Amino acid sequence: MKIKINNFTYFFLISACLTGLFKDFLLLFFIIIIHELGHIFIIKYYHYEIKEVEILPFGGLTKIEKDLNSSLSKEIVISLAGILMQLLLFIFMSFLYFQKIISINTYYTFKKYNFSILIFNLLPIIPLDGSIFFKSIFEKFFSFYKSQILIIIISFLMVSLFTYVNYHFKLNNYLIIIFLIYKIYLYIKDLKYLKNKFLLERYLNEYNFSKIKIINKINNMQKERKHYFKYKNNLVTEKAVLKRYFRH
Repeated sequence: MKIKINNFTYFFLISACLTGLFKDFLLLFFIIIIHELGHIFIIKYYHYEIKEVEILPFGGLTKIEKDLNSSLSKEIVISLAGILMQLLLFIFMSFLYFQKIISINTYYTFKKYNFSILIFNLLPIIPLDGSIFFKSIFEKFFSFYKSQILIIIISFLMVSLFTYVNYHFKLNNYLIIIFLIYKIYLYIKDLKYLKNKFLLERYLNEYNFSKIKIINKINNMQKERKHYFKYKNNLVTEKAVLKRYFRH
């Protein structure tokens, strides 16, 4: 597992040292590490491979090696694991405060940062945990391709709202906005690759899906569904359709 410190994080560290907020930076960094450990514990529990953990000044990104056709329930649990760890951390820090082990300033600074990171990560903006959660919910009801389009549209709307709310604030917010827009752009750029990877997995692997759905277009294929294609009053298996698709 590769651990990477994003350049933005170094920038925030230097800024914290110059402005006398080094203690705040350490507290923020501690919360981020605990948050990512929540993801890592659950990912390891599901026996997925972790490619890289990238530490950002406002959160972290844990990249996983797994099928796009993996269980949606597992996706949802993984997306919420970091939030759960933050809630447990809040209980622990509250205990330390009421036992007078940490000062009131440390406790209230922790509460501010912990709440901010928790709410921020719940936003349905690529690549935040909220986007993974909502995309997984979409994929339970809509096709894989339509779910990607929906989360891209919602990400643009939410990042626009986030920009409107925070445009007059600190430089840090502008860096966050630029980062989010860049990640959405990369996601759009990789959309065709994601679609083909999803389809190729279905062609090469055998998945034991219990639910069956009859469709007429490849773009209508859905996660956790076994498909039959309606063609001239006949039903054709998805394997046969995908075979022709990849041969062309």
